Amino acid sequence: MGIPKHTRIILMTDDERPTREYGISRPVVILLLGLTLVMVGFLTLVLISYAAQIRQEHHYQGLRDELTAAHTQLEDLAELTGELERMRTFQERVLRILGVEPVAEATEDSLVPWGDSAPRGTAEALRRAAQAVAGPTPDLWPAAGYVTREFVRGNTARGITPHLGIDIAGPTGAPLVAAAEGRVFRTGSDEYLGNFVEIQHGLGYVTVYGHCSRIAVQRGEKVARGQVVAYVGQSGETSAPHLHFEIWREGEAIDPRELMIGDPPRQ
Repeated sequence: MGIPKHTRIILMTDDERPTREYGISRPVVILLLGLTLVMVGFLTLVLISYAAQIRQEHHYQGLRDELTAAHTQLEDLAELTGELERMRTFQERVLRILGVEPVAEATEDSLVPWGDSAPRGTAEALRRAAQAVAGPTPDLWPAAGYVTREFVRGNTARGITPHLGIDIAGPTGAPLVAAAEGRVFRTGSDEYLGNFVEIQHGLGYVTVYGHCSRIAVQRGEKVARGQVVAYVGQSGETSAPHLHFEIWREGEAIDPRELMIGDPPRQ
């Protein structure tokens, strides 16, 4: 059935007002139908586009969640890596303290010294282990000169400033020696200590040599008792050249005079 040339629309009311009649031509009807189809098509495209955006947003949200999870895993991995590195560093430190060198390929010749020095029994093995753990006692005065400041444990609550070592005055460039056999654990520069050396003596003692003018050893180096490790200086927070010397036992600073006999040798 085709569209008539003229379409008549009659509006009838319930009251006594006259009936209204409108006429619409075929072109107008066709135009209205076309506009209706265009609007329907436009709304359909809008709905399809909105649905696609919703699906894309869900996809992006899934990607964001996966990215967040990946970042969390990376952070956990970085923390685990850091923990493993700290464990490796601690292991190396313990091995250096025990005097264990990097393991080389075992040969018949290389096993001979080990066989000659191997403990002859359980008692000797325990004695060696105890000696390695306790370490040699740092009882040698590291510098010649005069003690200008003694050890003070201090009490900050009572206003007593701690001084966790002994100051030994001496001329710049005078040698400083290791108080006992050990291995250099750390060297560096500090705001207070200036140039300093830390030596580990077994697992029991650590000695610190501060305000040095020059360091004569390197980290990881094994040193003998009385070996020169640094030289007197005036680096860090000090007004005159001297050695600031500390002894730590099992993580606690002690008065060096507990281990040292008498006073430092004179210049």
